[in-house]
Amino acid sequence: MEVHHHSHSARKKGTHYFWEFLMLFLAVFCGFLAEYQLEHKIERDRAKQFLQSMLVDVRTNITILDSLLDQDEIMIANYDSLVNWLLLDSATINRAAFARKMGAVWIRNYFVRKETYDQMKASGALRYVGDIEFQKKLMDYERINNFAQTRNQEFERKYYTELFIPALYNAYDLVCQVILDTSNYSDPVKVEKVARHHDVLSGNDAVVFRHDIGAALTLRLERLRRSLDAYIDARLACVEMEKLIMKKLRMRLTE
Repeated sequence: MEVHHHSHSARKKGTHYFWEFLMLFLAVFCGFLAEYQLEHKIERDRAKQFLQSMLVDVRTNITILDSLLDQDEIMIANYDSLVNWLLLDSATINRAAFARKMGAVWIRNYFVRKETYDQMKASGALRYVGDIEFQKKLMDYERINNFAQTRNQEFERKYYTELFIPALYNAYDLVCQVILDTSNYSDPVKVEKVARHHDVLSGNDAVVFRHDIGAALTLRLERLRRSLDAYIDARLACVEMEKLIMKKLRMRLTE
């Protein structure tokens, strides 16, 4: 009887340990699931925030590029008409009228807004926002926009500051130089002086002016057109990225 009672107690203890182990395992497993779900939710929320912030950057770049495209097209049309004026090969050049038609000269800068993308790269958060295909599109977007910025800053700007502006100041007299800077347009004395200015070149002076300014303008046009091409590509990349981000955000809402 004692042996039988001992065997029954041993089986009871074994069953008790099994249920304790099972409950402990379920508690740990449930905790793991809860932590996983929480981490997954945090990642989804973070991805949504990154996508929303990136969308602001992309749309800002589109707005900047639209302005650059409009202004550069205006400058190209104006400069092209001035080159045609010089190609007339007339015996004289009305330098004052030429300077007034050219007006103030400036360069528009393109600095890509990409704070969110840089932050994501630095923090290793790119994996949150999408699959490998989306990340490839994102890298293409960055590359195309960086190229447009490089075209503007290292090619167009270098020529503008080192050659184009010096050529104009060397070829213009003092009153024509006043026209180059828009800050002078608020000075009534300078404005009146420019309006009354008469300056006609002839002979060798006209030949030198036509050559120097013609060379400056044609190269300026070439730089502007190359920048314009890069801006068009950059804008297309921005529009495509905007659509992809919007699609990702809509998918997040349904999760």
